[in-house]
Amino acid sequence: MGAGVNAGVFFAFSAVIMPGLHELPAAVAIPAMQAFNRAAVTAPFMLVLLGTAMLCVVVIIRGFMRWSTASGWWMLGGAVVYLLAAIVITGVCSVPINDAIDALTPFSSGAVARWGDLSTQWLWWNHLRALGSIGAAAALAIAIALRPSGR
Repeated sequence: MGAGVNAGVFFAFSAVIMPGLHELPAAVAIPAMQAFNRAAVTAPFMLVLLGTAMLCVVVIIRGFMRWSTASGWWMLGGAVVYLLAAIVITGVCSVPINDAIDALTPFSSGAVARWGDLSTQWLWWNHLRALGSIGAAAALAIAIALRPSGR
């Protein structure tokens, strides 16, 4: 369920929030994105993002224990894809871009061009987070559906 919740958050940013910010002047969009970045590191989002990651580690172990079954493969695939999409891309790509956005001064002369570059980069990485999280949620749902009864 956590992979699906995160997929929804990432999808909302890709489909609605970032396109909306791109319609605004940089002096308005920059502080809005800075506020989103601050809101993202609060307990509700972090609990779902990182709690799901911790559960995925357990799912990977269980997947190896069921290596010879179809559900085991789906468990492994879904959990690994979630960790790559939601955790690795976030830490390696999105957070450094967020830090660069947070360093922008909305009304400075260079902020407009820098915002355009940073927000475009951020959006492409977010598309990958969304697609990966959607795929992970689907794979984990398939693993549940294929699970032998009684387990």
